Amino acid sequence: MSLRGLLTANAPARLTDSTFLILRLAAAVVFVAHGWNTFSSQGVSGAIEAQQAAGIPLPALAGPFTVFGELVGGILLALGLLTRLSAITISVIMLGAWVFVHAQNGLFASKGGFEYVMILAAISLTLIVTGPGRYSIDHLLAGNRHEPEVKVAGSSLV
Repeated sequence: MSLRGLLTANAPARLTDSTFLILRLAAAVVFVAHGWNTFSSQGVSGAIEAQQAAGIPLPALAGPFTVFGELVGGILLALGLLTRLSAITISVIMLGAWVFVHAQNGLFASKGGFEYVMILAAISLTLIVTGPGRYSIDHLLAGNRHEPEVKVAGSSLV
């Protein structure tokens, strides 16, 4: 492979799809854990109170949206089911956390900053743009069970 090919060629589709699966599962673990922790320790009413105290607009809507968006959205990400919708929901939650809770604390999470929610938002945005990949229920429901072989620069990518 040439230097140009090494620097710019796409990875094989199976490798890319495997990476999206790992990304979805890693994000799902975080979101399910956060959603479950809030639900089991504070309940929805506690989440509403916490969001009201943080100055988040419409806490009666934002509280349940956050708890169930993280919990259900995380489960759906793991399954690769309604992935883009789940990622949009989670992106909205992360943007709200960034703006209303973490932005005033700077970058570093150790000081209450936004670095963690920024990365989670970036992961969610990536999934919105790319979709869940081949190893997902969305892919099966779309009827994409068999991918055609793609030829790139004389090599075969599957």
